[in-house]
Amino acid sequence: MKDSPAKLVGVVRSLNLIPYLHRHPGATPMEISRDLGYPHEEVMRDLTRLSMSGVGSGPGELIDLVASWTGITVIDDQGLNKPLRLTPTEANALLLTLESLETMPGLVDQAAVTSAAVKLRAAVKGHSVDDTEPVTGASTSDVRVLTDAIARSRRLSITYYSASSGAITARTVSPVAVFHQNGHSYLRAYEDGLDEPKSFRLDRIKNAQLIDAPSDAPFNSGTFDPTDPFGFANRHRAELLIRREATWLADYWEIELDLEAGTGEWVPAAMPYGSDDWLVRFCLSQADRVELVEPVELARDVVARAQTALDALS
Repeated sequence: MKDSPAKLVGVVRSLNLIPYLHRHPGATPMEISRDLGYPHEEVMRDLTRLSMSGVGSGPGELIDLVASWTGITVIDDQGLNKPLRLTPTEANALLLTLESLETMPGLVDQAAVTSAAVKLRAAVKGHSVDDTEPVTGASTSDVRVLTDAIARSRRLSITYYSASSGAITARTVSPVAVFHQNGHSYLRAYEDGLDEPKSFRLDRIKNAQLIDAPSDAPFNSGTFDPTDPFGFANRHRAELLIRREATWLADYWEIELDLEAGTGEWVPAAMPYGSDDWLVRFCLSQADRVELVEPVELARDVVARAQTALDALS
């Protein structure tokens, strides 16, 4: 169910209390009501909502304040008293969206979109937006090349850094779409010689060059399930054992923990994976906290590679 407009207005109004309270420390609900022009009962409800908001849901991630009829004290505002700062990925994703909208006349306010895109480009180039020009990663020009290749159905030559293998390689791909997931932007594309699409993180792409050759992507390849952009639902699934103190791994990978079944030091878990080699490398990199159970043949491969490494060190 989508949030109602009234609920969204309430959330925005609650968050707007943070800068007000910083300018008016110790203000009472009656004073807030007078200054902001809405009933003091609603002010108290907004403060209650604010105390249950934050950058997360865990300890130390919620806004901490003390609210009473005699005054409000903000203890921890979770950084919401500062102007918005865009990460490199967020800035490029926003610019990419604006540039896509610029090519869709009649659907949006063209002047507003163009103006916003111009301002963001200037901010990125002039360092006006914090951290929007990283040392490594897709530059604004590379992002434009990606969108141009998608719009014209052309192939691309890219230099890509693979975090799982630590290798930097040249790839030729047929781009399909760009999507945003879990704080990162990705290029969905078909690499030459492969039948299945792959996802490339935009901040790991450098030197994107348009190739004067038509895309090799299959027909209708641009349609995919937005709730499963990586296609994990159709991937192989590995069975793992994860040390209880390392269950935080589920915050960074698509790992399903069975906390009820795990009563001892190890917790059973399942994880989708794309290639056998990736799964083996993952398990080796987490060897002190992850044990591969299934597939059995890959579990044996992990043990063999680990033993080879130990033999080389002895």
